[in-house]
Amino acid sequence: MKKKRTALSKTALACLVLSLGTAGALPGLTAPQKAAAAAAVSANQKVVYSLKHPVFKQSGQLYVPLRDVAELFDLHLTFNAQTKALELTGVSQYAKLQPGSAQAVGKNAVPVSLGAPVQVRYGVTYVPASLFSKLFGIPVNAAGPKKISYTYSSKYRLTQTGGMLFWLNRQQGVLYGGTTGQLPSRLGTVHIEIPDELNLSARQVDDTTYIVDVDNAYGEPHIFSSLHRAVIHSGAIVAQSSLSYGGGLSQVRIKNADLSHDGKIVLNEGQTAQLVTPDGKVAETIDLEKSGGPDDEYGLEAVEPDFLLIRPFSTGALLIVDRATGKATPLHRKLLDQASSKKIEGGDWNSGDGLIYTGRDGNRLNFQWALPGSGTPPETKTYELGKS
Repeated sequence: MKKKRTALSKTALACLVLSLGTAGALPGLTAPQKAAAAAAVSANQKVVYSLKHPVFKQSGQLYVPLRDVAELFDLHLTFNAQTKALELTGVSQYAKLQPGSAQAVGKNAVPVSLGAPVQVRYGVTYVPASLFSKLFGIPVNAAGPKKISYTYSSKYRLTQTGGMLFWLNRQQGVLYGGTTGQLPSRLGTVHIEIPDELNLSARQVDDTTYIVDVDNAYGEPHIFSSLHRAVIHSGAIVAQSSLSYGGGLSQVRIKNADLSHDGKIVLNEGQTAQLVTPDGKVAETIDLEKSGGPDDEYGLEAVEPDFLLIRPFSTGALLIVDRATGKATPLHRKLLDQASSKKIEGGDWNSGDGLIYTGRDGNRLNFQWALPGSGTPPETKTYELGKS
């Protein structure tokens, strides 16, 4: 891709299943990890954290609620219905536990004594705190009826799609991927110039290909954003893209389609975009500036054989581009009444046009729309191709 500009840019066994959720369900990452990270200025500073469920002691062992604690340490927790085991997976270690057993199995199939058995109380799975110190190197102590203390600062963002887990190193951008109950592999590095508040998501394209997206808010305050997409094929990053935008009072959010009409993966750099095959080969390059104009950043929200949908950051107004002629038309002027269009174009706070593309039916393009900031329920709007 050409060099880009930076814009001002989820009996005891039944209880166990209920307490863990379905296989593959992610723990709640965002709020617990944010709170824990905010409490720890550095990786060596002790954190006191309030749990949802109480801790307790029995026979000299401290018991902690497994899910509450696991999510603080960048660990994915699930219940394997086939093996009837709990699986706790991290980047460098994993643990497999059986309900009622006082032993865990870590990497290289090494058994570790926990000193007390795993318990289920009132639908909540509890483990001895020794699980975390012995297998993950994180001592956990009681700091109150519902509080623990530990020394750890979250290092990763974690997401899941289907049976695949992905971890992104918050500072270095290194991406890891694998399935639950085994160590993930290093897939490569996502190039993030100023990593700050990162959100991670993933989708599966085919049996060996995944799209991983990173949405990064940065600056002080966080008025700048960067979007990063990595294509994972056969266990490695084979292609990636990034774009940056933001600044001022704008509330416009740029987003990109995952795939084109013929299944190519969309990689958008803001002014140009590429459509790539699952193995990372470039099939087509699209010059977004040619139709939308220079000195802007563009979201590419649909790629069809006859049209593109692009959204410039400067206005947030969705444009339909005729691929035969390159002509770009603001859709709000075709779909909305004049008063709504004036509000969209003349507001002090740039909130975009509120149009969301939902797909096509022949020559009819379907959208959901609500005027930004109005609080009104969305309406369905349709646009007929070929009509002026």
